[in-house]
Amino acid sequence: MRDRIRDVRLAAFVLAAVGPAIGTLPGLAHAQRQAGATQISIECGGIGEDEAARMRAEAGSHALLIQFVSIDGGYLADVHARIDDPLRDLRAEADCGPIGLVDVPSAGRYRVTATYDGRVQEQWVNLKPAGGARMVLRWLE
Repeated sequence: MRDRIRDVRLAAFVLAAVGPAIGTLPGLAHAQRQAGATQISIECGGIGEDEAARMRAEAGSHALLIQFVSIDGGYLADVHARIDDPLRDLRAEADCGPIGLVDVPSAGRYRVTATYDGRVQEQWVNLKPAGGARMVLRWLE
């Protein structure tokens, strides 16, 4: 009986130590492939000097930093921004400003469309993950 209890405890110990690694590695790899390989994302913010400084400092680890400004240099908020790749049917959009940080799943040509006060700007840009590109969009107020 003692040998059987010892064997059960040993089996439980081995499963507790090794089981999570075996069980989660395939699932983790699948989640990373799905999340990392198929989405465009945009982080909006930059309100306040601390947050704006942080976002500008992090720009190099993102595909694109967009600044939304008025013609006289003032920052704009509530700009509707959309970044898409029509050929792969990928899109991200948000009400953004004064800064947007964009991440893309792969290198390619992306369309940036921004609308402020009913006026639309559209530009095509070549982006790559963590490429550090920058763009300034200006509107008359």
